[in-house]
Amino acid sequence: MSKTIFAALGRRAMQLAVVAVLAVPGVVSVIDARTKPNDPNLAQLPPRPASWRELGEAPAKITAWINDHFGYRNGLVKMNNRLRFKVFREFPSVQMTSGRHGRYFLTAHGTTDRPFQAVLGTCSGVVPDPAIVPYINRMFDTYRAAGLAPRLLIVPSAPVVHPEDLPRWLAPRCMGTDTGVATILASRTLAPASSAAMLYPLAQMREIKHGATLFPKTWFHWTGDGLDQVVRLSLATFWGRPLDQAPPLQTKKYMHHSDVSHLFDGVSLESEIVEPDLAASQVTGCFGETCFPEVEAGKVLRDVSRFGNPKAQARRLLIISDSFGSKVSPWYARYYREVEHFATNNIDLLTPAQLAALRTYMYRDPGQTDILLLYHDGNAVYTDMLRYVTERMLPVAPAAPAPAVKALP
Repeated sequence: MSKTIFAALGRRAMQLAVVAVLAVPGVVSVIDARTKPNDPNLAQLPPRPASWRELGEAPAKITAWINDHFGYRNGLVKMNNRLRFKVFREFPSVQMTSGRHGRYFLTAHGTTDRPFQAVLGTCSGVVPDPAIVPYINRMFDTYRAAGLAPRLLIVPSAPVVHPEDLPRWLAPRCMGTDTGVATILASRTLAPASSAAMLYPLAQMREIKHGATLFPKTWFHWTGDGLDQVVRLSLATFWGRPLDQAPPLQTKKYMHHSDVSHLFDGVSLESEIVEPDLAASQVTGCFGETCFPEVEAGKVLRDVSRFGNPKAQARRLLIISDSFGSKVSPWYARYYREVEHFATNNIDLLTPAQLAALRTYMYRDPGQTDILLLYHDGNAVYTDMLRYVTERMLPVAPAAPAPAVKALP
């Protein structure tokens, strides 16, 4: 009899313990909802239903609110993410995946994107938008009409530079050279002048990676001492610069958090980074929204930078890029007195007046300026970001002079 009583008490105690464990976060949720600022990015607690339709929608909305505001949610999410990563090498997001040989890959740019779209969009079998080649021709024609001669560097990203590190089932798809960018370059409709102004250094970067870092194993963006070799290749290809006359930049190494760590809480990824040591190289550098007080657009774009090297040739380099521009820009300071870099990711935020002022500022002094457009392969082909953003940066051709009017006799 006593055993039965103790067993019943034990079961009751366990039930009470479960209720207590769940009640504590529930109480914390209610207290936080009353005392902490409301986060508009989280699900909102629905008001009291005023109709049968709202009553039917209420359970789903309340469930979403509980999921987003559950007590100790952040700590529990971090613990779950850390456990999955340590035990299974899994990420709590469709955006990342574990590859081989210690490398990790960004596999989707958004949480609602198709799995592995960021990888597959850079590899073999991609059919580019049929409008991209005509646009590239028009882009270069527009620049030439304005008296400018830009070059376009399309950067191969990690999946095609390091295909051997992809998951085993995916690697064969990315080991070839018949990528979407290669299809563009081989197009019969690509004008010879456009082709001559473009560089897609896939084969070269696959060689460079054996002796220098191009993509740290935990990063999506490129960074490392291999970027200096890509810079030299681009300058020799595009402008035939006398590279050996420029003294090399000093470098520094340090451990740095991965550029994709913000995509998931609780998992810390780091890699060794190699960058130019600007101070040791006697190069002035500025990163961020305060770098260009001359134009308001710099504060809006934010991902901007500029460098000055009094020992370099007295020319200016203008770099218009996506987010791949920020890490390579300082390497160009070895060869230019001035380097100015503007990333276009936030171009949607510019007003027409700010955009017009920025174009005027960027395209000043064309006789002493080299222009480099720099976008990674996924943006150039798969997402068509190249066309979307550069179209807004196109210069306005100078107006034709009015015909002379003969003086009356």
